[in-house]
Amino acid sequence: MSKLRSVIRHEYMTIIRQPSFWISMVAFPIIFGAIFGLNYFSNTSGTARIEEVAKNLENVAIVDESELISEDVVTGAGLELYPSSEKERLQQSVQDGDVEALVVYPENITKDRAYLVYLASPDFSTSSGVGSLADTILETSLYLPLGDQDVIALAQQGASSEQVIYDNGRETAGIYEYIVPGFFLVLFYIVFLFSIGYMLTSVSDEKENRSMEMVLTYVKSRDLIMGKLLAVTLVTFTQLAFFAVLGLIALLVARSLGNELNLPLDIQVSELVFDPLTIAFALGFLVVGFLLFAGLMTTVAAISPSSKEANNFSVVFYLAPWIPFWFIMPILTDPENPVVRFLTYFPLTSPVVALVRNTIGNMSTLETAFALVVMTIFMVLSIAIAVRAFSRGALEFSQTIKLSSILKK
Repeated sequence: MSKLRSVIRHEYMTIIRQPSFWISMVAFPIIFGAIFGLNYFSNTSGTARIEEVAKNLENVAIVDESELISEDVVTGAGLELYPSSEKERLQQSVQDGDVEALVVYPENITKDRAYLVYLASPDFSTSSGVGSLADTILETSLYLPLGDQDVIALAQQGASSEQVIYDNGRETAGIYEYIVPGFFLVLFYIVFLFSIGYMLTSVSDEKENRSMEMVLTYVKSRDLIMGKLLAVTLVTFTQLAFFAVLGLIALLVARSLGNELNLPLDIQVSELVFDPLTIAFALGFLVVGFLLFAGLMTTVAAISPSSKEANNFSVVFYLAPWIPFWFIMPILTDPENPVVRFLTYFPLTSPVVALVRNTIGNMSTLETAFALVVMTIFMVLSIAIAVRAFSRGALEFSQTIKLSSILKK
């Protein structure tokens, strides 16, 4: 047991002492936040720029062949409505640069749902501004007969729905019940991308540089593999704790400034539902799924003669967690589908599929527990195979170990 603790301590400290570990941990939220912020402000600025250009457009001619455009709307925008007979002359004026743009609403616009825009220059802001202006003129003209401004706004913007959802006669919180367990799905991908490669690189690098021979004189192969797996698990919990602390700090800062911290789509943190059983299952799928892939990565590293070949073999395991998104609609809407059933219990896809289904609640408690038990069995098998593969391949440097030799007694 003391040797196992020594392995865990050594592997854990080796990982968390690496500057790259903390750089990646800190960089991830910073980069994500920077991208989100830049995207938000750039989109806001771009939209404002197009709206500003649309407001300032004056040298734009409007030709209406559809008889749907209101002259009052056109003149209200500071423009002039021309008859169809003027179209060719105005088109030539645009070509000569005397008119900035020409918008033609054709007679068959109700069928084709398209209109023509002629522009004097390729400037993107101007083209977007003219398009925005033309859309506004068309929409306003069509909605004008409705009369009441509130009715027009309702017709243009629609109305949001407030859903009351029942589950077996119990009123639910709707989407607020999905967010907390869904967060574990996001955590799975974060942990998977950050940590799953440690087992691959740790074993393959030690094997390739021949330090494995010395290690095995001190500790048994089973203790070494279990120590590495437990150390990586501790690293995973360290990462989860780190991101949890960041989230708590953000919440405290927001509240100290008198703001309620809201998620995207105006989702309020105070409305989130924390169901202990759902969270427990989500945590179980997260940890067991991670250890399942860690065992598979260890097997790949143990049977490969070099880290380069190990990385090549590991590609399939890096791609596997993304497969369920090819079947996301059946997973969300048709849980009885045989394909969904297969993906729920297939070891390479079960962690993600189980987390998704646990999030939206289309698995019964019994089925969720059974899926976790099946996943745990596959996890134990993957670790057992990893130990056997390591025992047979740790000191083999010239060729790939065959799977048949690993499974032999």
